[in-house]
Amino acid sequence: MSESSNLIFGRPDYIEGVGLVYPIRLKDYDRFQEVSSVLYYSKKHFGEEYDSFYLLDLIVLGLREDSIIHSLQDIFRIVCRNPDVTFYWVSDSEYGFKIDENHEINRSNYEIVRAVIMHQNIMIEQRVYKSKLAQEWAEKALKAKSKNGVKILFEDIVSTVSVYTGKHYWDLENYTIYQLQTDYHRINKLKEYDTSIQIMCVSGKGNLGHFSEHVDLFKDPYDDVFIDKEQSKLGSVFG
Repeated sequence: MSESSNLIFGRPDYIEGVGLVYPIRLKDYDRFQEVSSVLYYSKKHFGEEYDSFYLLDLIVLGLREDSIIHSLQDIFRIVCRNPDVTFYWVSDSEYGFKIDENHEINRSNYEIVRAVIMHQNIMIEQRVYKSKLAQEWAEKALKAKSKNGVKILFEDIVSTVSVYTGKHYWDLENYTIYQLQTDYHRINKLKEYDTSIQIMCVSGKGNLGHFSEHVDLFKDPYDDVFIDKEQSKLGSVFG
């Protein structure tokens, strides 16, 4: 898994048999967004009876959709920075994505590659509940929270970082998603700090947090869906 220094400096991670896996740069963001949803498939989406199967087998052999294979191929071309990554098929037990003569992504290493890509690019694992009702409630809660929050688009984050850091957009093209989000949330912390000082100067009261306080970019949004096992925050959703 990526070390924090790799993340902040945008360095690739090395995976045995695969080679270097690079974090997504903003110049590739739109292309990655178009195909990356397949990475959210986990074994939990297929059921407990398939736990012993390879995840890539469940996706490629189980779903058997050409669009999914094309999406995976595009993802691997981006993260390996190799436009020649190609899907090959010999049999149901011998297939994969050839990177070069010595490296490939296959059923044995896909889950490691997937975990690294998701971590590098702050992709939070989707939570799958055993109860269908709980799953529906969780999804409604997340949608309600998103709807009630401030609307902030990707372009808004990029423009904010550009304005406050003085970097041109063409400089930010080579930023990784992690670097962009780190700068954006640090700017928010600095603004909160300045605002708190102004309030304290007027009222003499307030809580002055440190502007360098750690920002958890990997906070799981599902953690706030349920207050406890018996009570859900979804009362506001259902009325």
